[in-house]
Amino acid sequence: MYYSRTRKLLFSLAIAVPIISASSLLFILRAEGNVNEPQILEKHRVVVMADDHNITVDTHAGTVGEVLEQLRIDVGKQDLVEPAALTKLSGNTQIRVTRISQNEIENIEEIPFTTVTYDDPELLIGQEQVIQEGVSGKERVRKSLRVENGMSVTEKILSRRVISPYIPKVVAVGTAVPAPVQVLEPEPPLMDDFGVPSDETIPSNSTQGLSNSAPAKPKVITIEARPVNYKFQLDEVELTAYTAGFESTGKNPGDPDYGITSSGTTVSEGRTIAVDPTVIPMGWWVYIDGIGYRKAEDTGSAIKGNIIDVFIEDLEKANKFGRKRGYTVYVIGPKKPN
Repeated sequence: MYYSRTRKLLFSLAIAVPIISASSLLFILRAEGNVNEPQILEKHRVVVMADDHNITVDTHAGTVGEVLEQLRIDVGKQDLVEPAALTKLSGNTQIRVTRISQNEIENIEEIPFTTVTYDDPELLIGQEQVIQEGVSGKERVRKSLRVENGMSVTEKILSRRVISPYIPKVVAVGTAVPAPVQVLEPEPPLMDDFGVPSDETIPSNSTQGLSNSAPAKPKVITIEARPVNYKFQLDEVELTAYTAGFESTGKNPGDPDYGITSSGTTVSEGRTIAVDPTVIPMGWWVYIDGIGYRKAEDTGSAIKGNIIDVFIEDLEKANKFGRKRGYTVYVIGPKKPN
């Protein structure tokens, strides 16, 4: 039994070995034939646009990146390659390299002054009086610039810092209607006994050519038993409250401009208010009934018209302050009353 199996195994090997050897030899010969055959590489015409130059080249490169390497065109980390470097070439491929850089610059820029006008019943209609001349301010502005191929395409303002605040121009506009001119009929001449006009004349009370408008009166309000002059008055003013925190300004403690007003001052409870600078001149003091003296130092995107935002340090107190309406505000001027 054992001998019979051994004979069969040897017989199978005798047949298989020549077959395997022949197959191996055929595979090797085919492989050698393929090596000796010339390989034909695909050729592409490529246009490369980089550094203000257009380069046309016929290349056997397979990808965009290989073309750039062959032409020794360096690509920075921020540079943009279109199509991407790993894109395979096909047909007439156009490759564009955009040089991109991010730069930071700092400039001193002018802050244009605003002009505030208010109605003054002590001036006649058509009359204007400049109460305060306007002066532009200055601020330091830091920007991030995106530059593509040497051209600035976008800019982002990183920070602003007021060096000197602007001084608004304030103009009083007359609203008083002039009194009507009173014209009297001339008195008839005196006659003597013979009906001849006498040389004597009757004194005339005619005010022809004169108006009876009253002289201007100063605007005065009594505050804490003291008379205080003011320039104009705002009625039906709405009051809100804000803090220096993220809820009101989008800034957190530690941010460069945290607690800094639009006029460059640091917020202070009991002093700072945000106003519409076309209604209340920036830098001017006001008196708010029930609140007290406050100074216009800040602005806000939601503060338009007769709205005043009162600065309060504590967020809980600011929320509790809420929204109050119907207040009277006396706009005093650039100096706080002593």
